[in-house]
Amino acid sequence: MGRRAKRVVAGVMVAVVATTLAVIVSDSDDRASGIVVPLPDSTDPVPPVTATEIAATELTVVAPSVAAPPETYKQPVRSTPQPPASKPSPTNSPPPQPSTGQGPVAARFDPSASYRIVNHVNSLVLDSGGPVHPGTAMKLWEPGSPSTNLQFQLIETGDGHYRLVNRTNGLTVDGRGATTAGSWVGQRWWDGSSALQWIPVEVGNGLFTLTNRATGFLLDGAGRGTQMGAQAKQWPPTGSQNQLWRIVRV
Repeated sequence: MGRRAKRVVAGVMVAVVATTLAVIVSDSDDRASGIVVPLPDSTDPVPPVTATEIAATELTVVAPSVAAPPETYKQPVRSTPQPPASKPSPTNSPPPQPSTGQGPVAARFDPSASYRIVNHVNSLVLDSGGPVHPGTAMKLWEPGSPSTNLQFQLIETGDGHYRLVNRTNGLTVDGRGATTAGSWVGQRWWDGSSALQWIPVEVGNGLFTLTNRATGFLLDGAGRGTQMGAQAKQWPPTGSQNQLWRIVRV
């Protein structure tokens, strides 16, 4: 066999082998997925790729992740210590005194009202005697009389003191500044004198004492058996019931 004949035989064998391989591959792929994958012809040229096609291709560029810078160390702030609060300076107030008990409390009266001043022992009523002259002695009279001679206004002058103003003549009951026990009680015009001021103090059971502001003497009813028209007296405090009075609103 010549050299040319050998080349022809070799080419036929190559073609047969290639066809057989294609059939085997196609048969196995059909069983797997039903898709025939033809073998590329080794003689097919690879299509060239132009620069325009490369430029038209969209490329996604993923930027590399940048690590966050480390946190800057902050110097801790130290609080400035505050000086301790100053202690309050002690006061020089006097120490509390022990309670000795509350004494009688001065009464309050309506200055526009009229009152009768009735002695607790003899039930006689303080009486001005009517439209008399200033300096006339105060009397004691029977309680049944409706006369305004036996009625008084109690008008406060301050600090619990009152002036006793007669409804008939407008004169004020006067202690006269007397310092002798048993002195009589008078009446005169109001001039602000302490001798014309009295403090009514309730001692219980609706009873009062009437103390003169100038002398500290108490209005006194002169005791049991005193007759109507007798003079009203004043004595230092003795605790006697002669010095107790009921102040009755009319």
